Amino acid sequence: MSMDIKSAIALFVIRALGLMNLSLARFFGRLIGGMLRISNSRMVKVTQKNLALCFPDKSEQQRAALARASVNETCKTMCEAGLAWAGTEQKFRRNENQIVAVRNAHLFEKAVSDGKGLLLLTMHLGNWEWVTSYLPQRCDLMALYKMAKMPGLEKAMLEARASSGIKLVAGNREGVEKFVTHYRNKGACIIVPDQEPSEKSGVWSEFFGIPALTPRFIHVLIRKNPEGCALNVYVKRVSGGFEIVFSEVEPDIYSEDLETSAKAMNVGFEKCVLDAPEQYQWEYKRFKRNPEGHYKGL
Repeated sequence: MSMDIKSAIALFVIRALGLMNLSLARFFGRLIGGMLRISNSRMVKVTQKNLALCFPDKSEQQRAALARASVNETCKTMCEAGLAWAGTEQKFRRNENQIVAVRNAHLFEKAVSDGKGLLLLTMHLGNWEWVTSYLPQRCDLMALYKMAKMPGLEKAMLEARASSGIKLVAGNREGVEKFVTHYRNKGACIIVPDQEPSEKSGVWSEFFGIPALTPRFIHVLIRKNPEGCALNVYVKRVSGGFEIVFSEVEPDIYSEDLETSAKAMNVGFEKCVLDAPEQYQWEYKRFKRNPEGHYKGL
């Protein structure tokens, strides 16, 4: 199947999902999650392996329950994408109204008012797409994004995200330079650094006790603006909508030492994940490589 056809199918599905309300989208997410578990798909197997690595102290029954919940939550995120990427002003306002709570908003507000630069570190927890329904209206925000493999899908995604007022730059050399300049000039930036970089771009640092390639870029970016403030932010799925959660980063993230800084970032992410572990994207192959090679089964 050609990439154009795949893009067309993906766009059709997303637009169809965009016609639903939030409750219906979540219902379909649970339904798809159940079907994937019955089929014992690769997504389910990767989830089970990751949870076995990260939570060895939990019983098999506890990990099995967490895996079931995680697959359901990830499928909900996929089905909510149609709402997040709706694109029209009316639907954008609807999305904003679905943010039913903001935790630790004072951390964000102070960092913005200080005007020394704000680096927001988010992760694949809950539904990260909903940050565009809150943050760009409150600060001059720039986001670094990973280019999609389907051009048609990427175009729709970028148009929807940009309609919120967020400035988007691709993760290529030109985009990274713009991103660094924006932060160095005391702007607000958001990035999702919880996925595996190339070995050249990463440093080994433990995540839930397991060595994981962690991006060097966050350490480099922080050093470009030592006066800036870094915060963790994630969007937790709650009854009736979403909760935006801000939290302070670990102090050592500002260290001049790369490994110390990377470890601090991962420790901070662990604390965020433990707030809603079932909503983290355990289906991602975060540990497919380790310093000695590869983990069996990933």
